Amino acid sequence: MIRFNLIMRESYVVKQFLLTLVVVSGLAVPGLVFAEATVYGNVHLSINDFNSAQNLNMSSNTSAIGVKGWEDLGEGVKAIYKIEFQIDPDERSKNITDRDQYAGLYGGMGTIKFGTMSSNYKQTGGKIDPLYRTLLEGRGFLNTQSPDLHDGAGINRGRQTNTIQYVSPQMGGIQAVVNTTVSGADNETMGFGVRYTTSDLLVYVDWVDGQTGTAANVGGTTQSATKVGGKFDGGVFTVSAQFESAEDRTGNDYTYLAGTYNIDNNNMVAVSWGQANNKNAALDTTGVAMAFDHKLSKLTNVYLGYGSRGAKTAAGEDDLTTLGFRKKF
Repeated sequence: MIRFNLIMRESYVVKQFLLTLVVVSGLAVPGLVFAEATVYGNVHLSINDFNSAQNLNMSSNTSAIGVKGWEDLGEGVKAIYKIEFQIDPDERSKNITDRDQYAGLYGGMGTIKFGTMSSNYKQTGGKIDPLYRTLLEGRGFLNTQSPDLHDGAGINRGRQTNTIQYVSPQMGGIQAVVNTTVSGADNETMGFGVRYTTSDLLVYVDWVDGQTGTAANVGGTTQSATKVGGKFDGGVFTVSAQFESAEDRTGNDYTYLAGTYNIDNNNMVAVSWGQANNKNAALDTTGVAMAFDHKLSKLTNVYLGYGSRGAKTAAGEDDLTTLGFRKKF
């Protein structure tokens, strides 16, 4: 009887192992299980020295793994999907959390997606920030972009849950993005954005209206925020700017400026400056950052950066030095 149980258990383990091999093979060989599936991701770690802390710390900065792809439905229409998870290789105790996860349709009339995804408002903030997804990004430590609207997940955060989003096709360089949550709340979050894009220029306007705060308080009051911005790419250098009128929504208006200079094909310097102007002037902050980035390959880079957040109170001030390594796949 004991031997029979052992045999059955071993059989179950073998079956699970074979099933895992089939799934992994399907991911590694597009078309075997999924139609046009691509496995992608990155491991991004940094060692950080905050002036306010006594010791160095290590952080994972949006390390993630995902699967995305499409299926040709004919007549110029494709079914698209994306499933992405955030991982934290610096600390095993952290849970795996979901990021963009959606399915939709793409065709001549544009793209429509259903699920969890970056809102129209969040999308453009990352496009103009050369230090995006490092600890020197504007939406984080520096407080030069609104964190409530460019970060976090929920029906009123940067990564919107329970969302329908439509992206129009480009016409003369102009494209529109419209999204709304469908969560059963009394007040859903709605957003609208327009982008004008050429080979060297991006100009945009974005608007969002939703519940205030960081929690999805069903029945809560709504407030709106608007921002305008753009980026010019001169080849060797880039310059970008953004202004957010978000005081009613987040308590602050934000001004953000950034630029990059390519020393050569593998080395770049980036700088940024910005302010958060609060309803209470005593809570105003100013952030400045600079970083040197070196490409080891197309998929691997290291960087060294420094940032400083100034405030009218000592508690709001801090400095940060960060050394990062990022490996994409």
